[in-house]
Amino acid sequence: MTATVEQLTDRAAIRDGISLWNDQHPDFRIGDRLAANVFAPFAGLDVRCYGSYADEELVAFGVLKRLTRSVGGYDATDTAWLSLFAFDGDADRGRPIAEELLTAIGETAVESGAARLRLGGDPQNFVAGVPNTVSSAYRDVLTAAGFAIDTDDVVYDLQRSITEFAPPDAVQATGREWPGLDVERATDHEPALQSFLADQFPGRWHYEAENICRVPGGPEDYWVLLYEDSVVGFARSNRHDGAYRGANVNWGWRLADAHCGVGPLGVHTDYRGRGWGLYMISEIVCRLRDAGYEAAVIDWTDLHDYYEQLGFERWIAYDSAVRELSGASSV
Repeated sequence: MTATVEQLTDRAAIRDGISLWNDQHPDFRIGDRLAANVFAPFAGLDVRCYGSYADEELVAFGVLKRLTRSVGGYDATDTAWLSLFAFDGDADRGRPIAEELLTAIGETAVESGAARLRLGGDPQNFVAGVPNTVSSAYRDVLTAAGFAIDTDDVVYDLQRSITEFAPPDAVQATGREWPGLDVERATDHEPALQSFLADQFPGRWHYEAENICRVPGGPEDYWVLLYEDSVVGFARSNRHDGAYRGANVNWGWRLADAHCGVGPLGVHTDYRGRGWGLYMISEIVCRLRDAGYEAAVIDWTDLHDYYEQLGFERWIAYDSAVRELSGASSV
């Protein structure tokens, strides 16, 4: 059967592709607000959508991303991302057409200068990698298209109910030991937040903050850790009804209607090892709890032992999937 691969620029066609993903992966359903990230990408992020059609029916769909400038923490500048990939797994034709689409996307990535294609873990990501719950057929298609799936390179989304959250004794002791600590929303501290990130975390986290804070209400998602009135740490929280849909609330609807997410977080190098990071997260979770949120997610992390100190548990596991493109031919 002959299939055609097209770059999709029409919003309705792109939404059809997202619907295909939702049909095949209902536990990772992408709602309208989350889908908006495709249509309003961060500055410096090139987003292209592709569909493969047979008999005028969409059979496979993919979202390709590429940074147009170097941002530390997102691999090298020669990496492109397969942000989303779906195909009709219920049809016999689905697999070969999906493999053709992945080949075409790989060739496009090579033309843009990429040497590797990574599934997930991209700016404004949907998934952090290949969810461990996807079908063997999905993994087989990726493998057939040249992706190496590493089940030993795993990151997690963590979750916990926060309706009865209480800071552990050790965290409360940190607050008593350092009475000069305070946690505040970044709304009144945005210049100091950006300066702190540029100095301490000049790559991915600064890039995200620059873009999210341009969204009306975006600075409300950020928090600063103050010590004697100086910014010494930061964190971000996202809410299902907040200004920006961060990845840590992508799948929170599976846990509770009133869900939120926390992370990333970082503390100034001069003040690490004092328990201030856990103190900051605990303070934020308490305030989200008091605001009526019932469940919290920390996404895309391998620091599960660290966050387990606050009662977070491993929830969704993602395997890395990378295709080296050096042997791909250009179209």
